[in-house]
Amino acid sequence: MDSSTRHILPGDEVDSASHQENLHYYLVEHRRWKKKTLQARCLIGLMTLICCILIVVLIVTYESGRRKSRSTRESSKREGQGTAGDVNLIKFIHLSDIHYDPFYNKMISSSSYCRQQVANSTAKYIAEYGRIGCDSPAMLVENSLDAMKNVSQEEDIAFILMTGDLSAHQMWTSYAGPQRVLDNIATVSKQMHSRFPNIPIFPMIGNNDLPGHYVLPKAGDDWYQKVLSSWESLIICSECPGSVKKPTTQAILQESFLEGGYYNASIADGKVVLLVLNSLYWSVAVKRSVETDQKASKQLVWLENQLKLVKSRGQKAMLASHIPAGIDTFDSKPYWFNNYTEIYVRLVTKNYSDVVIGQFFAHSHKDDFRLQMFEPETSITAKSFVLLAPAISPVYHNNPAFRLVSLDTDQLSLADYTQYYMDLVMATQFSNPVWQVDYTFSKKYPSKNTLVNAERIYELNEQLINQTSDTFWNGYAFSRETNYQPMSYNRFTLYCGMRFVDFPNFQKCTQKYSVPGG
Repeated sequence: MDSSTRHILPGDEVDSASHQENLHYYLVEHRRWKKKTLQARCLIGLMTLICCILIVVLIVTYESGRRKSRSTRESSKREGQGTAGDVNLIKFIHLSDIHYDPFYNKMISSSSYCRQQVANSTAKYIAEYGRIGCDSPAMLVENSLDAMKNVSQEEDIAFILMTGDLSAHQMWTSYAGPQRVLDNIATVSKQMHSRFPNIPIFPMIGNNDLPGHYVLPKAGDDWYQKVLSSWESLIICSECPGSVKKPTTQAILQESFLEGGYYNASIADGKVVLLVLNSLYWSVAVKRSVETDQKASKQLVWLENQLKLVKSRGQKAMLASHIPAGIDTFDSKPYWFNNYTEIYVRLVTKNYSDVVIGQFFAHSHKDDFRLQMFEPETSITAKSFVLLAPAISPVYHNNPAFRLVSLDTDQLSLADYTQYYMDLVMATQFSNPVWQVDYTFSKKYPSKNTLVNAERIYELNEQLINQTSDTFWNGYAFSRETNYQPMSYNRFTLYCGMRFVDFPNFQKCTQKYSVPGG
């Protein structure tokens, strides 16, 4: 037999057939495994795709709902105004009279102004966040600014107005003094800047932000320079991103501020000019001198020139300061000297009522309003108006409060504002400060007028003596102390004080409406 020839035995045929069968089975199973693996991968991919789609849908739904909720809030704020169509709004915060007191002691009663330095008794309860009858402790200042920061998380804030009195009362003492006032101003300014580094902040001089109470700096004094060192970066917005338009320059700011503590700034993309004034120069509480009178007149000339320039450029103006023109209804005396009041009112009413879209003042620590009419005897004369902001400090029988104001950039008019407050009694009792909405102007004082303007305030003023409805009066009287127990008042004094800016007409009004109480 040839060696290459192989004999196939019966057993070999069986083994070969078995091998072929096993190979075929393996190949069939392998194909099944690959098919199942492919199906599993497809299923996993499909499920992943579905999950991604669901996540995208949830995100879109959430954002849509959030925008709708925000839109609903805006719409509800303007409810009852009859506002139609899209409205372009910018919003800003108005706060005032912080009166930060570094000597505040939570254990000392208000009879000692909450200060250990003059304490003659301790309080019956601990007041961490402030006490009625005392100025603001650090915790109240910080909590108030945090509340504003929280509001800014929901609302797009364009800028902030701080209308004076950053420092506490009674700082010109043996244990404090002018340097402490500057320190208080710097402390509050830094706190503001740390929370709002990306928007302009416009602070103003109050009667407690001076080298003495109602004592203006003299020639050669560097007080304004020292104050500006705390404020310049806030006003110029030196740390703002490139998308934020600078409201002014260092040179322009220093030129007027170092002269008398006043300045101008561009807001609303250049459509509106903010004119920040130092109304202490016109105050009856300031001791007069030749220098003071000269600076008082110079500031009025500056104001007139600014308003003339604003009008020539087709812009609008907002005015802001600490002490307003008009009557202090607490003692029925004028805030300003009559000659300055007359010049100022002529400018904002007869000459430039079409330019001035609003004025923002404070000082009284009350939620209030003021009308300015060049001819008060007629209802159709040129008018202007003032919004008086409530205070952060609870020293004058009030809860801490601030406002969120809306400016319509299409109509270049004030659209509305919402006021926030903290119930100090509740915050003290439960050691838990809670800020909440006090009211929205358009809801509290409804009108067919869709804007906050002089006619709207004129209407509000007339409603205060409406014999058939107390709705406006009740809302106004209780809001003056921002939901704290109302102090005693004379209804007609408040009515006349809101209506008449000049003292002679105020006196005629109170003589006409002579019944006290209300």
